[in-house]
Amino acid sequence: MYKIVAMDLDGTLFNQYQKISVKNLEALEALKRRHTYLVIASGRTHGDISHLVEQLGLSEYDRAFIVSYNGVVAAKTNPYQVIYRKMIHGFDVRSIARLVEPMGLKMHVFCDKKVYLSEDTEYTIDSDSELMLHASRVKMTEYDGPEDVYKVLLLDDGEKLDDFQKTIPPEFLDRYTIFKSASHLLEFVHKLGSKGDALSYIANSLGIDRGDVMAFGDEENDISMLKFAGMGIAMDNAKSKVKKSASVITLSNKLDGVAEAINKYILLGEEQNHDI
Repeated sequence: MYKIVAMDLDGTLFNQYQKISVKNLEALEALKRRHTYLVIASGRTHGDISHLVEQLGLSEYDRAFIVSYNGVVAAKTNPYQVIYRKMIHGFDVRSIARLVEPMGLKMHVFCDKKVYLSEDTEYTIDSDSELMLHASRVKMTEYDGPEDVYKVLLLDDGEKLDDFQKTIPPEFLDRYTIFKSASHLLEFVHKLGSKGDALSYIANSLGIDRGDVMAFGDEENDISMLKFAGMGIAMDNAKSKVKKSASVITLSNKLDGVAEAINKYILLGEEQNHDI
């Protein structure tokens, strides 16, 4: 019996219109009626996630968690309480800047309620619009902003980021979790700041075995979560690397793949057991 269901947003719970479909919403409401723990895990900020999934009523549901910044922070929604937080710091920002700037790569540095951009950044991510509006441009090798940093994000051409990723020195791979959250986004976070680490912490805090955890995802940043879960489910639209890390492939996000798997492996299974 699955006691925790964790899911990514973009490309997973959200359809191609960045909405939660009626079928997905009905499946999650059914999980709430059976008192399943729900975990929304995204690279977005906590506030952004809360706003986007407001229709789920998670702020009133006492078995819900939001994992933000791709696993750096995890919080219980009702009552609200941050239970997991893994930050990097100013030294890390300056160190990463010295690595990426010779490659012509620009940085987004996410702090609490503030974003810093490389001084000559032209393009920014298209989410967290309020944060982007008030972002400050600075010379990152001399960064002296807030000491606590959620993540460093690089936005550029996908192939350019792939080429750069192959050249990252071992000491950086040892110090940070580095992953793509989209083809054009590469992120540096705390070594224990992955979705898998946050989900593991939540499960352990609840005394729930990983075999009773189901997780959904479609991007590289979801792999750690899929590997931790007893049933890691990749969307049909997922990257091939993600599918190889999953135990099951469901329908695409355009075809309500989250609902399809929840109905098949949880809700329908319960109905069959009840009939017996």
